[in-house]
Amino acid sequence: MEVLADLLRALRNTAPLDALMRLRGHRRMLRCEEVALMAGLDPVYYTRLEQGLESRPPDDVLNALARVYDLDSDSTDHLYRVAHPAGQVQISQKLQKTVENWYHAPVFAVNHQLDVLAANSMARVLFKGMDHTDNLMRHAFLAPGAREFFPNWEREARSKVAHLRAAAEEDDDAPALHDLVDELSSESREFRRMWSNRDVHVDEYKHMRHHEIGDVDLRHDTLSVQSSPGVLLFVCHADPGSAAEESLSLLSILAADEDVNSNSD
Repeated sequence: MEVLADLLRALRNTAPLDALMRLRGHRRMLRCEEVALMAGLDPVYYTRLEQGLESRPPDDVLNALARVYDLDSDSTDHLYRVAHPAGQVQISQKLQKTVENWYHAPVFAVNHQLDVLAANSMARVLFKGMDHTDNLMRHAFLAPGAREFFPNWEREARSKVAHLRAAAEEDDDAPALHDLVDELSSESREFRRMWSNRDVHVDEYKHMRHHEIGDVDLRHDTLSVQSSPGVLLFVCHADPGSAAEESLSLLSILAADEDVNSNSD
């Protein structure tokens, strides 16, 4: 993703400064933290994007950056092409809006190797501050905080590996999926162990521990999108009357606050 990193650095280096700053004569380029603040992104995540350490940013991230830099349609299309190399599944703007407008549950749009193509505000807040949120497999096995985020980490990791194993058996000629398996196999002993078991049972329950709202037990549904072959929606929801339902209400408040702060910048 060096091409994307180079493009993001170039955009930041050439971005016009605030009019008041120009009047005061302070001519300097924007800092990574300032771009992240204006885009409503985590500063660490954005810095990793510019360093080429995060790949395949979801479309909502690209939309936010296009807004910050006031890109025209041609420049925005170029940003998308750089971020989504040929052959990668992309989602339509209509589906992007569907995900963004889902206000009562965390929702991800993913492909079969669990690259995050889009996420709504509740999903972003749920994973805020964590590494490797561009891909749910990398997040589970490579993110330093994954074992704290998933108290039943072994169970969660096995479920994700089972999903990837099922996807690999359905399409054994998918270069991106094989590349991901090779990457995780080289970097994670736990992944190698679980991958060799050939389990294809995916757990429908998710137990997560959020740094602000505590433990959250959610049911996880996977929905196929007829209009977008190769795209899946992961929807996390709570059983009615459960403690998790109250936790989701708190999460929705945090997400609404994030949206307000983002829109006011």
